[in-house]
This record gives sequence, structure tokens and C-alpha cells, in this order.
Amino acid sequence: MKLNLQPKKPYKKLKKKIPRINFSNYQWMFCALFMLICSYTGQAQNISINFKDAPLERVLKEVAKQANYEVFYTQKLLKDSKPVTISVKNSSLNETLNQVFKNQNLKYTLTNQTIVVTVSKEEERGNVLIDIRGKVVNSKNEPFPGVSVTIWGTNRTAVTDFDGGFSFEKAPSNGILDCSGLTIEKKSIAINGRTDLTLVVEDKIAAMKEVVVTGFQTISRSNFTGAITKVDEKTLNENINTNLSSALEGRVAGLMFQKNPSGAAADKPILRGMGTFSSQVGYSPLLVIDGLPTELTLDDINPYDIESVDVLKDAAAASIYGSRAANGIIVLTTKKGNGKMKVSINSDFFIAEKPNLRDMNYASTSDLIDFEQAVYNRERARFANTATMFSSYGDIGNSSMKYYSPLYQLNRDLEEGVINNADYNSTIAQWRKNDYNKDYRDNVWQNEFRQRYNIAFSGSTSRQNTYVSLNYDESKNRIKYNNSRAFNLYAKSSFQLNNWLNATFGVNGTYSNDDVTDSSYSNYDIQKRYERITDDNGNLVISPFVGISDGFTSGSIINPYVARKISTLSGFKSTQFNVLDALKEGIEQQNSLSLRTFANVKAKLWQGLSFNTQFQYEVRKNDNEQYYAIDSYKMRMAINSLTGYNPTTNAYTYVDGFSTGGRYKQYSSQASNYSFRNQLDFNQDFADGKHSINALAGFEMRETFVPRSIEQLRYGYDPVTLSSAVLNNLALSQTGVSSYIYGNNRTLSALSRTQQEILHRYFSVFSTASYTYLSKYNITGSYRVDRADLFGVDPKYKNRPLWSTGLGWNVSNEDFMKEVKWVSMLKLRATYGINGNIDQSTTPYITATRRNDNLYQSLQYTNITAQPNPMLRWEKTQSTNLGLDYSLFRAKLNGSIDVYRKYSSDLLATTDLDPTVGALTRRINAGALLNKGIELSAGSEWYNNGDFRVASNLVFAFNKTTVKKVTRAQSSASVYVASPADYFRENEAYNSLYAYKYGGMENGYPYVLDENGNPSITFDANGNPVSTSIKTVTNPDALVNMGSLIPTYTGSFSQRFSYKQFDLNFLFVFSGGNVMRKETMDLGSDLVNLSGIADRYTDTNRNENTRLYVDFDESIRNYAATISSQWRNSSANVVDGDYIKLRNISLGYNLPKAFATKIKMVSAKFTFQVNNLWYWSAAGNHIDPEVYTANSGTRNLPSPRTYLFGFNLTL
Repeated sequence: MKLNLQPKKPYKKLKKKIPRINFSNYQWMFCALFMLICSYTGQAQNISINFKDAPLERVLKEVAKQANYEVFYTQKLLKDSKPVTISVKNSSLNETLNQVFKNQNLKYTLTNQTIVVTVSKEEERGNVLIDIRGKVVNSKNEPFPGVSVTIWGTNRTAVTDFDGGFSFEKAPSNGILDCSGLTIEKKSIAINGRTDLTLVVEDKIAAMKEVVVTGFQTISRSNFTGAITKVDEKTLNENINTNLSSALEGRVAGLMFQKNPSGAAADKPILRGMGTFSSQVGYSPLLVIDGLPTELTLDDINPYDIESVDVLKDAAAASIYGSRAANGIIVLTTKKGNGKMKVSINSDFFIAEKPNLRDMNYASTSDLIDFEQAVYNRERARFANTATMFSSYGDIGNSSMKYYSPLYQLNRDLEEGVINNADYNSTIAQWRKNDYNKDYRDNVWQNEFRQRYNIAFSGSTSRQNTYVSLNYDESKNRIKYNNSRAFNLYAKSSFQLNNWLNATFGVNGTYSNDDVTDSSYSNYDIQKRYERITDDNGNLVISPFVGISDGFTSGSIINPYVARKISTLSGFKSTQFNVLDALKEGIEQQNSLSLRTFANVKAKLWQGLSFNTQFQYEVRKNDNEQYYAIDSYKMRMAINSLTGYNPTTNAYTYVDGFSTGGRYKQYSSQASNYSFRNQLDFNQDFADGKHSINALAGFEMRETFVPRSIEQLRYGYDPVTLSSAVLNNLALSQTGVSSYIYGNNRTLSALSRTQQEILHRYFSVFSTASYTYLSKYNITGSYRVDRADLFGVDPKYKNRPLWSTGLGWNVSNEDFMKEVKWVSMLKLRATYGINGNIDQSTTPYITATRRNDNLYQSLQYTNITAQPNPMLRWEKTQSTNLGLDYSLFRAKLNGSIDVYRKYSSDLLATTDLDPTVGALTRRINAGALLNKGIELSAGSEWYNNGDFRVASNLVFAFNKTTVKKVTRAQSSASVYVASPADYFRENEAYNSLYAYKYGGMENGYPYVLDENGNPSITFDANGNPVSTSIKTVTNPDALVNMGSLIPTYTGSFSQRFSYKQFDLNFLFVFSGGNVMRKETMDLGSDLVNLSGIADRYTDTNRNENTRLYVDFDESIRNYAATISSQWRNSSANVVDGDYIKLRNISLGYNLPKAFATKIKMVSAKFTFQVNNLWYWSAAGNHIDPEVYTANSGTRNLPSPRTYLFGFNLTL
């Protein structure tokens, strides 16, 4: 039945506008009291109306208008009403209404400035009492906890729970429900005999009404004191996201994603800086799905299954998770059904360009040839003849054989008379035209193409709520023959078994299959730049040798002279190579199955009191297979390595069975975990909402188990018959066999003989509570004690509690703020608490590995792997947070400001020990870190004229991480320079860039200064280094701390323009405050390929550049590595790491709703997007800090531009 709550105009337009009058304080109080009395008695209104046979509805509207009341009724009630004839003047409201309803089978009541029309007592005889249940949600289907639902005309009121739910027993079937709350517009709904109802209410202030999810509870932001950022479904779906990490990038202040510069691993989320020294603990926030922690990563989760993401930052928000909360929490809430069955279809297509190698700052092929020729000439000059020089590279039967390049071989052939000068010059001229990098890009790389399809079914009834999604994801990756396929299933159903019992069950499974080529062929520099992959006609160019070993035996890389010799011996395999052939060999099949099942049963025990039990089980299984055929490059090289040959008898000796087939390797691993939680929840308002209490308590059990892996390795394998050879693996792996090529024994790799299983169990008890008074003042607290199996034996460490407390003040609810119209919402927050971290690689017990020595089987021995730590305890993080949430100018500008301090102590760090205890170092709780920062967010839809809308959002975060305590001092400067993430200095930034203080340069030789300001090189009168003066600077006091390698500030700016059905979105991300080393050439090596080689300093080309190794004076060449290291790591070669990127730009088109309805659709949206379109870097020189190894100063492949197209259809 249609409700006529607002027939044509909003109720507020039925009210009279009362002009503001200035009174004295006492007059105002008297007037307010008088008006309050009048509103309750209904006697003060003067009603004058005159109607004859008018419809009841028309009469009621006029009465309500004159009385400054609202009127509530349903069309069904008025359907059989009688026309009204009435004429009154200056009559009271009650008197007027009595005459209006005199001959009607209806009655009225006056409640809260509203005239409520109901059936008369005679009609009520047919009214049936029923049990009803319902839910209060907003337009996004987000629940509203703490809202009052009242049956009209009675004092029966229910307060919605965390899920927005409420229920009444024996409610009138034709009654009316009124929904009211501080942050919502009042809403009423007729029961009309329904037992399941959903009240969709409008928000008064979006920032105050927002419901946040901590995983343990769902609570209104107005009652929450913690620092939390919510990313809703609308924001998540603004762009086409490659994964959930990209969906969150730039949306949460303080959440940064540490990029893997080479792209070989997923981005790592880091929240509010580093909180531990231990990689075993990890730096990423704990991931929680629907209330329970998971071992999955963000990239494992289908983003289309996620309804919202809540990021818990401070102790008040996260400490309920105890020993896993120090890095923060990311809580994912999955989707559920809502109303009628709905089908949502998504299809996305991604095309990523090949990376541009022009940004890699490489020298040209011609310059590289000239440089390598200069290197050859310099080396050749040190020997009397060619034979003497090349003897150092080894011949057949030489175990110290070394690789040399085709250019070296060309020079050798020239000097030995194999070719003449014309042949030499012709070959060099041709080589100058070649570009192996370009060949690799054109022939090995391909534009990445990814296609993703998702279909979801969702719906709900009064007794059931169901959501099911199917997702298929397929990718053709950059390197040919590398493919990925993944299928994901997610299903969840909730059942309302009765009014007090609800059960939810679900499963989430992913099966993936990847084809991965041999990583030996993944680099475009595996051959010299002047070599080729294909000729101008596209035919393969076969190289007679290549500098790649087999990787299966102890045989090293051969040189071209040896390759040429064995090519004449029929018993050896060919050494020829082409990368396009090799890529097809040894492709690894990686299969993975991940399964998560979960159940949740919730029982309402009493008004406001409920019991909740949850269980989750996760398992992941990986199976990898790899096969190299007998004629593959690596198998050919392995067979050659283990082949014996007698030139006198021309007899060959082979390993029995080894060369009869290929190599097959299989590896299987598995991991599982479960979580079981029971808790009591209490949520109740008292004294008409004056007091509000939200509390829970419970316990949790968790177990993680990693069984031993299963591995097998077979040689002589035939994939058709599945047969393989039986080898003497012990002899082959330990003593090996005689090799003709290398002149001594060569061994064959065997499987690892180490087996391990990992089992950990945890038990926790926890509680949390919040109290709100007058919807203005909040106080919260939480308490948790965690126990683990391998943990400290001292009770004072085993039972150390992790806790938090917080205060909140809803300033905008104060009376003195009512006249401040431009402030829609203002809330102050303050929290303090202690979180923890756990590292199970350290234990209170001595740990050891029992072994059998394979050479002497009868003997057993034990390796001690770790000394005991009886004082082991949780890593502890004390967190203080001051925050402000605001909504200004009628909610046009919304955001928050947070200032925090995180002090992490008892951190596990390597500490020097007294050698008499049996070990030099031990990881104990001895370190400390301090994080201090500020976070800002601001968003506004600052222009909206209906058709055209403009919205902006700014996110900014600053964080500084300082090492406050470390107990292991290093005496060598080089370790701080090379590994700043492993070696620390007190009161300096974590992961600092340390540099030698640059002194200057003489004749192309750079030098640095020691701790006393003395140069590392002394020069003679001619400006040449004195070899005996060159020294290595070793004192750490000589180093200069140039700043943090980790960005100290991050942020984003997003801009949205909407015009009618079109949406245009821009997302800029920025980062900075950190430093990086410049890309510099290695002065101590001849293996350089950067563009500066042609303009290097030489005796004939004196400039501001440095010399390279080829041009070093012979007397100091042994010191070149020292000079190079100190130059490359000097303060002269440091640049800023700041950058701005246009991460993506997207254009979306929403099909007009009227047209979508005509074609039987609810909605349709089409999106085109471009990622990585533009960036600016303070470092310049085409350096992209995101894909740059900052401490070593190494470029990696640039982020490719990606084009995306997607559409969403809802049926």
C-alpha cells in the first residue's frame, strides 16, 4: 500500500515560519516554556476553516497547516472516509479535529507535533496482533544502530542493534512505526500486516550518521572515539581497479603502499609508519574480513565482493585485536543481498603498453661497442700476445673457465688470422646497427592484456539474505608465454531462523593457474646489445653460445672458444641459443587453491543483549610443476657438464639414465588456519536516549598450521610414459662425476634435505565498552590478553594486557552551537592505548635441527638454530591520538584531522651478547621506534546545480619514524651505507640514507672525507692519486645522514566532474620528503652501459665527469672498487624523491534510468580509463621514484601506461 507521508511537498512546508524575536533571557525562557506547554495540549491553536463536502485529506492538510503540525495517514485509511462539512472560527485544534472526525470510522492522536490518523475502536476489533521485525538503513543500505523505533500511540520503543535491526512482539497489524534519532530525519511507516519491514531513512549529517565497522562491532561514528577511515562502495567503484590495493590508494590518510621497484612482488600496505624492526612480524596492517582475521592479502580478494573498507588506525580502534594490532587494521565488509533478486554483471578489459626503454638512460649500441673495444685494448696491452691473454679465460679442461663476449672473440679471430680487417670492420659496422634491447622489446615482450568478468546474484526476503558472485580473471603478461587464469567463487547466506536467532554461512574459494617462464630469460640484457634475436625478415638469429649456465649442475658459464671446440665433438650437445626458443622451455605450471569457509550465529538473549559465535577456516594449497625437455638449452648444457670424454679413444662417458630424458620437478605446499570467537554484545539506551551503552566481551582461539612440503625431482623423465631414470643422487650431489669440459668433477643438484612443520596456537580474552551521554560525550575502553604457545615463560610477560581508552565530545550537539549554522558537525577525539606485535621466529626455548650427515650416515648431530629467550614478550606500541571530525556549510565540506604519536618498544632486535653464553648475537626485546605524524582529509561537493556537479577530495599525511633505541652498534661504515633497513643508529630516521661526505675531484678521480675531514685520496703535484694514500673510510662517524629513504609525506587529490549522465574523475597521488641516490656508473667495473660512457673523463677528454675503470692509472686499478663505492655512495650523488603522478583519469557514462528501465535493466554504466598518464619527479632525468631502487640508485622498468574499459549492468 502506498504511504502518503509527503503527498506533494515536504512536511516542513506545511509549517508556519515563526519570525525570530529578541527577548531577555527570562522572557525567552517563559516563552519557550509556554510554547512547549501549548505543543503538548493542543489548546492554543486558533483554527479557522470553512468546507462543504470536502475530502477528508484536503481538510486535514489545511488544519495541519494552520496549527503548524504535520499529519500522518495512509491512503488505505482515507479510502472509505466521508466528505467533511465544517465551519469554525478561532477554534482550538482539538475542538476542530473532533468535528472533523465526528462522523468518520477513524480517530486521531496528537503526538510530537503530528496529527496521526488511525482506525476507530470499532475498526480495531479486526486488528490482528503480530510479531514483526525490521531494519533501519540509509539509501546505501548501511545499517543505523542506536535509532529509536516506536509504535504510534503507545510507549513501546525498541532501539536498533548494530545491524540496524529491531523487533516487536504482538504489534498491531495496522499500526504505525515511527523512527527517530539524532542524526536522521524522522520517518514513519505503516505496518499493513507485514512481518518484515525495512525503513530507509535520510541522513541529517553524513559524517555523524556514518556507521564504522571494527570487526568486533558495528557502531555509529558519533559514539566512536577512535581514528578510523571508511571507504564506501561508491568510492571503491569510482574507477576501474586492478585490485583492492589500487582501490584504496589515495583514499586513506596515512595508508601508503610500498611499491616493489622491480614489480616482482605485490605492493605492501603500511599504515602510520614502521612499527617494528622484524620482517618476521611484518609491517602491513592486519586484514580482517567480516570480523575475523585472515591470512589472505588485499590482492587475493575480489574487489567486487567488498561493500566497504574500514581502516583502524589508533589504539582505541585497533587494540581489541591485541598482539596483531600494532600495524593497524584493515576491515573488509562483504556485500549482502538487499530486496528483490538482483543480478550485477561487470566486465573489465586492461591493456598495458610495453615499457619504454628510452627512459632507462642506456648508452647507444655504437657507444657500447666503442667502450668495450677500449676495454679490450686496455686488457690486451697488458699481455705479450693474444694466446697469453686468452689463456686466462680458460680452455677445455680448465676448471676456472671464464666467459668473454662476442666482441672479444671477434678481436681474437682477427689477431689469430681467422678473419681479416675487412671482415672485422664489416661485422662491427653491422653490429652498430643492432639493438638487442629493441629486439627483446619487439619479440619477447607483448602488450599485457587482461580480461575480468564478474557476475553477482543478490536478494533478500524476510527470512533469508543471499549473495553469490562468480569471477573469472585471465591475463597475458608482458613476457610471452606467461599467462594467468583465476576463478573465484563467493557465496554467503543469512537465515532468520526466528525472531531471536540468525545464522550466516558462507564460502570463498579461488583457483588459479599460472604459466611462468624460466626467470633466466626474463632480462633483456642476457646478451650483448650488438647481438640480435631475429633478422630483418623475422627469422631467428641463432647465437653459438650465451652467458647463461644450466643451473642444475656445478658447471659454470663456458666461453665462445670452448663452445666452438665442443661443437666439433659429436658426443656433446649443441650450445646454440635463441631466447624465443628458450622461453618455451621449462615453463612452470603453478596451481593454487585457496578456500575460506565461515559461519556466524547470533542469538538475541534479552533486550539489548545478544550472543555471537563465529568460526572461520582457511586453507591454501600450491602445486608447481616444471619440465625441461632433453633438447632444451639448460638440459643440453647440464648433459655437457657431466659428460666425460677421452680424446685418445674417442670414448664418451655419460651418467646412466641422465641423458635419456628431461628434468621434471614437482613441489607442493599447504597452509591452514582457523579462528573461533564467542562474544556477548550489549547495546542499550536508557532514559529516552540520555544514556547509551555499547559493550562486548568474549574469547577467541586461533591456530595456524604449515605441514611439511612435498617435493620430487626426476631426471631422464619421459612425459609420455611418465618414467624416469634411477640415479645415485648421493654420489652425484656430493662427489659428482668427471667432466671433460671443466677438467674436474662436477656435481648435480639434489632436493633439499630439510623438512619442517610449523604449528602455532593462540588464545585470547577481550572486552570493549563505550558510554555516550546526551549524544554529546563519549568514553570508550578496551582490554585484551593474548596467550601463545611459544612465548615467554615469565607470567608477567605472558599475561601482559593490551588496552585502550578514549574520550569523545560531539561539540556540535551542544546548545551553544545551535546558532553556529555553518558548523553542521564537529567532534573532538582523544585516545591512548597499547597495541602489540608477535614474532614466532623467536622463542623462550632453545631450538635446534637434528641432521644426518650424508657422508657418514651413522652419525647424527644437532645444529642449534636459536638460543632461548625466557624473557620474550610482545612487541608493544603505545599510541596517542588527538582527532577532530568536521562537517561544515550544511555538510558541503567534510573531513578530519588527526595528530598522533606511536612509541614502539620491546622490539625484537639483534643484540650483541657476551661470547661466553655460546652465541655472539641474539634477537631479544631491546629496540624502540617512534612515529609522529599528522593526517588531514577534506572533501566537498562544492558545486551542484542539478545537472552539473563538481567534487574534490584531498588526503595528506606526514609521518616521521625515528630509531629511539638499538643495542647493536656497528664499527663499519659500509654496513650502514649498504643495508640501512637492517642496521640503525639511535635518534636518527629509520631506514636513513647514509653517505660519505664528498670532498671533490681531481683529474676525474673523486674522493671523500673521513671523520676528521681528511681526504680519502692524496694527489701528487700533477694531480694523480698516490696509490699508497688511498684508503677506505670505515668509521661510521664519517657518514652523513642525508635523510629518510621512506617518504615522510604522502597524499592524493581527486577531482570529479559530473554532467547529467557523465562522470569525469582524476586521481593525483604525491609523495616526498625522502631522498635517493643518483644513478651513477660503477668506476670499478668494465660492465657499464649507461649513456655517460661516451663522455667520460679521459686524459684526452678532460671534463667534469669521472673516469671509468678502463681509464684508471695502472698503479691504482686495485683501488678502483674502493674509489667507486665511496663515490657512488657520496653526498654528491643524492637527490630528492618527491613526485606527483596522475594515477588515473576515467570517463564514465551512466545509461539514463528511463532508458534502462525500457530495456529491462536497473542501471548500466560504461567506463574508459587511463592509468599512469603523467608524472613529475624532483630527481629529473626521467627517474620515476616509484620504480627506482633508492638506496642503490638503480632504475627499473617504468610503469607502463594502461588503458582500461569496463561496463556494469544491473538487472
